[in-house]
Amino acid sequence: MTPELQPQAPVSTGQLLQRGLRNSCPNCGQAKIFRSLVRIHHRCPNCGMTIERGDGYFLGPLCINYGIVALGFVAPLLIAGFAGWLPLNAALAISLTGALLLPILLYRYSWSCWLTLYYICLPDELHANRSPDADDLSFEEESRH
Repeated sequence: MTPELQPQAPVSTGQLLQRGLRNSCPNCGQAKIFRSLVRIHHRCPNCGMTIERGDGYFLGPLCINYGIVALGFVAPLLIAGFAGWLPLNAALAISLTGALLLPILLYRYSWSCWLTLYYICLPDELHANRSPDADDLSFEEESRH
């Protein structure tokens, strides 16, 4: 059973960005999206909005995390190593260490970034921004099963 969400003031793009930087619920901004170091709340403890929407929703944060690590960290180091700007062994060691540690360090921010991007691209999917006559089934993926 889905709890009834309380009406919220509409959320602007700027507010979404601020909430994303704070790892807060994109809908209400009052609660953190994580319940522990690596476990995300299924629903916001404050407003009840579904945060983890369903199967495959984790792929967005995974792609963001992978892109940052592979393209923003590992690839430049390997290019520098093979170009001779850094000793190749050092570049390989730093790349390997970063490839193992950075995904863990960036996990929370990749989730927050994903939620922010998702609701910036689809602002009407955010409960606070939907119209009063909107169809609930388009907003709660669990209700579609």
